Amino acid sequence: MIQRCPMSGPARFLACLVFAMLTADPSAAAALGWDDLKVRLLPDSSFALVEYREGGGKIRHCPYKDANGKVDYEQLVYVLGVLDQEEWADPKNETVARRTLEAYYDPFIQKLRQQGLDEPIDINKAKLTQLIALPRIGPVLAVKIARKRDAKAGFESIEELKEVKGIGQGTFNGLKFYVQIRSSSQ
Repeated sequence: MIQRCPMSGPARFLACLVFAMLTADPSAAAALGWDDLKVRLLPDSSFALVEYREGGGKIRHCPYKDANGKVDYEQLVYVLGVLDQEEWADPKNETVARRTLEAYYDPFIQKLRQQGLDEPIDINKAKLTQLIALPRIGPVLAVKIARKRDAKAGFESIEELKEVKGIGQGTFNGLKFYVQIRSSSQ
């Protein structure tokens, strides 16, 4: 006697899809604040580039759109900031992915710079999208600042920004009037 699976049709398809997503290779997708399951469930169109391995399997790089196809600018800045840490099946694809991401980043940063800063930003609370609005700070330095801040549990003074690799005295001089540290009582 043959036993049949109690699930059939759409329920079986959905169960198989969830199983495939949960057991699939998480690939090289770096995400900020997105858990692994959320990234796994994203469609391929949410990634800057999808590579295919010899013998099957795919590597999805740089998720920057949500499941509805809307650009998440915080995530976009993050993936641009860590793009050099991605592992590529074909190194030439890094350029393709960078161009895809920059097509969204360039108009975004241009709009931010046109708006300007109304007041200094609190470097202990600033999002990546706020950090890139600072003079001389791009995605790579924004991610480094956020990581340093998180590792220290916050900066005690703005001078500690000089501890971030890539921020020397010149860069610090260019941004020191645009940053502050607000006390927790404010």
